Amino acid sequence: MDAEPLLASLPADWQGRLTPLAGGFTNRCWRLDTPAGAYWLRQGCADPAALGIDRRLELFAHRTAAAAGLALPVRFARPEQGLLILDWRDEPDWRQRPPDMTRLMARVAALHRLPAALPVLDLRARLGHYLRLLSPLPADIARVLPLFERAELNPPFSPVFCHHDLNAANLLGERPWLLDWEYAARGDAAFELAVIADSFGLDRPGRAAMLAAYRAGGGELSEARLAARRPWVWLLTALWAAVQYRQCGQAGYLEQQQQAVQRLCQYQRERE
Repeated sequence: MDAEPLLASLPADWQGRLTPLAGGFTNRCWRLDTPAGAYWLRQGCADPAALGIDRRLELFAHRTAAAAGLALPVRFARPEQGLLILDWRDEPDWRQRPPDMTRLMARVAALHRLPAALPVLDLRARLGHYLRLLSPLPADIARVLPLFERAELNPPFSPVFCHHDLNAANLLGERPWLLDWEYAARGDAAFELAVIADSFGLDRPGRAAMLAAYRAGGGELSEARLAARRPWVWLLTALWAAVQYRQCGQAGYLEQQQQAVQRLCQYQRERE
């Protein structure tokens, strides 16, 4: 939906001026200026289910996190349209600053302690969902799938409330505020931290420091479990990007797919 029809669809209290914002892989975002103040507005993608997104669960997770002071309050939402309005914050996201893992891990550990009546993210079920969408499967991805039958990559865990997409663009300001709850669910804390490590390109010492900061914040996690979840991040990233590329043909998705597959191939070679 373009800006004018979108604005016209909002209630009278939300009438104002929309200014498009750059960034974001799947959604469209605007700054909304109204007589009452400035807000951030998101319009969701056309087919969230294809990406494993449930907008009502997203909204529930966001509100749960906001009540704990981890996310910005939701001011208006229409989950059936992926429409979300939050307060505007004149703070940069973490793409413009060095990551502060001590501060971030304190927030993540606090999130993992929250009770939340959310489904558990089943990595194998998510894998199956993407495989059905991608039939026939790209050959480079098919070659690495046998890796994920290994017991070492499927450790037991106790599910906790996870965000599952804490990259630099989804961290705002000094606190930081945690943004974009599309993939929130109960899940493995190791997968959460593996996503963060991959997003920030952390090397072995960086991952060790992240893990130490998480434990200092009250979290419990072993190095072995973190290591087991890193290949899952690469696999699901490759599949997600492949789905996006088939839907829209944008070269950036193909590049993201190829980078994730390269990491998987290197991991496979190291274990042959």
